[in-house]
Amino acid sequence: MSKPFRLRPYQKKAVAAVVSRYKEKNQRRMLLYLPTGAGKTVIATYIIKAFRETKGFGKVLFVAHRREIINQTASTIRRHLPWINVKIEQGERTTKGDGAITLASVQSLVHRKEKFDPREYALIICDECHRALAPSWGEVIDYFHTQAGRHTLLLGMTATPQRTDGKSVLEVFGRTAFEISRPDLEDLGYLVPMRYFTIRGNLDLDKVKMSAGDFQVGALSRVMNMPATRALTLKAWIEQGGGKKTIAFCAGVDHAFDLAADFSAMGIRAEKIDGKSKNRDGILKRFAGGEIQVLTNYGVLTEGFDDPTVECILMARPTTSPLVYTQCIGRGLRIAPDKTACIVIDIVDRSTHQLQYGATQMAGLPKKWQSRGSDPFRQARSFSGIKVTSPEAFLHLREASSLEEVQSILMSLPPEVVTAGLDGEPVLRYKVSEEECTVGVARKLTRSILKQAGVLGTKLHIDAMTVRITFREPDTENERYAHLKWHIERVSGRTVIYQTPKRKGQILRPRTLLRSMLPEGCRIRNLSAGECRNRITVTVAGLTSDEIERIEEDFENEYGMALDLSGQMSLF
Repeated sequence: MSKPFRLRPYQKKAVAAVVSRYKEKNQRRMLLYLPTGAGKTVIATYIIKAFRETKGFGKVLFVAHRREIINQTASTIRRHLPWINVKIEQGERTTKGDGAITLASVQSLVHRKEKFDPREYALIICDECHRALAPSWGEVIDYFHTQAGRHTLLLGMTATPQRTDGKSVLEVFGRTAFEISRPDLEDLGYLVPMRYFTIRGNLDLDKVKMSAGDFQVGALSRVMNMPATRALTLKAWIEQGGGKKTIAFCAGVDHAFDLAADFSAMGIRAEKIDGKSKNRDGILKRFAGGEIQVLTNYGVLTEGFDDPTVECILMARPTTSPLVYTQCIGRGLRIAPDKTACIVIDIVDRSTHQLQYGATQMAGLPKKWQSRGSDPFRQARSFSGIKVTSPEAFLHLREASSLEEVQSILMSLPPEVVTAGLDGEPVLRYKVSEEECTVGVARKLTRSILKQAGVLGTKLHIDAMTVRITFREPDTENERYAHLKWHIERVSGRTVIYQTPKRKGQILRPRTLLRSMLPEGCRIRNLSAGECRNRITVTVAGLTSDEIERIEEDFENEYGMALDLSGQMSLF
């Protein structure tokens, strides 16, 4: 017997936000901004469940643009809501409009919409709704929402609200009902961090023509499919992603075919897939089963594809589109057993083409920034915690191109100029030597950094390759300890391993988890662990008794410790 499904806390908040805005605030157009991996389909399923439990609520129409998304959504709804009649309108699959839930492709609805009575539909869900400004989507939305009546809810879901043409999906879907960022999901343990590498080649992208706000497909494919560029791509994967289950995003069909052939010639199990592949389901099944290690694709896996075991994304197709880039990267960030990170290999122009988009811009860092295998989002957060009192120092820091350079600048500044270093912590000062560091020197430098950071390890073991530290404080899964590890690795030249006693469920700080469960506007007044170390007490402003009971239950289920939560009326 399968275990009952439990929504994650933020998923519950998303469902509750949509239902309350519809019932209490009379909103009929809403947007859910949820990063890839947040579980948009599951959230949509439970929104449907919540509304279908309302007596007299009408039918539901779920609109997507790709067969794989429709199939995945149908499977999810039937698994969680087996008592509801689900029908599909897509390609050769057709319905008489008699399903309580109809899943349909926008392409089919454009030509078949008249067979449906829009007045019967109370909820229209548009997946990947950043496409909704296209004429075909507009025609479908106008028919099913505008003509349906004032009670019908139009709900859009997307991971990428940005568009290269400058338009916003809010023009169609009104206000954002709920959103959560990729870093927030990573902090909560629902997405893995990325290890980001940029590989620079002589691509001459300045000579590639533009079309519809991105590089022209044919011209870009010719550049990326040159033997020298493919060789660079293959070498980069072997060095950084070798052995990992990989999706390669290519610039064209020929490029995907030739790159797969290159991998195969190296003895690596590889195949290509594109929109015209006749055996797409078979290829995806073999990839899911591990028979294919590298799957090269063009125009198929960007949206709606879900395989959490993917450990590497090979971006072999430069793009100027935040939308395209974010969708591609998101295919590798889902969590899976024994998966700790996703390697992202980005083939970029050596000349740093001014329009090319990458993970550093995605994280809000300068284009020239070099992450060197680290997560740009974590680095951006660390950078944002710095506070200096000198304008000259501020400008100097803004010109840095790596976290190593930022740390060097901070250490060179007088202590009175820097009020907070990386992550808002005090600046740790040390000297990085290019010579090999002996065990004795590594021990001395490590002790110095731990002392400066105010963190004391109960046990320190150092050999030629590693520094192993056991801490008294078990909560080391946070930004502070991540960058403490980074500092120690820089001075010791060794891999740092934290050894801490962990209790089940404690993969993040309780404050981070609790914050994700609270309604907007509520503030944590205090938070402390009880004497038995298995109970947490906290006071939060602005909660009702029902909310307190729900949050206490969710917290214990998620974190593995009991929560004593007391409410406090907010004065502000």
